[in-house]
Amino acid sequence: MNQQLIFNNDFQYDVLRQAVCFSCLVAGLKVNCFIALPAKVEPVRFLTAVKAEAFNWEDCAEQAITDGAYNEAGEIWL
Repeated sequence: MNQQLIFNNDFQYDVLRQAVCFSCLVAGLKVNCFIALPAKVEPVRFLTAVKAEAFNWEDCAEQAITDGAYNEAGEIWL
């Protein structure tokens, strides 16, 4: 386990971004991660599915952070 990377258990749906959002701490700095809502999927169902697969999404986010895949706003989009 990477001690420099700590995931918060704060999955939520962001209506404005049409994505599920969760955050993590990277060396003490908060990074927001987003998973875009697929077409024709209800937000509540998508959020439930993402929460059920939280560990897999956290692994994806960890790899994206390691790869430096931040956007201009310092966010990670998966």
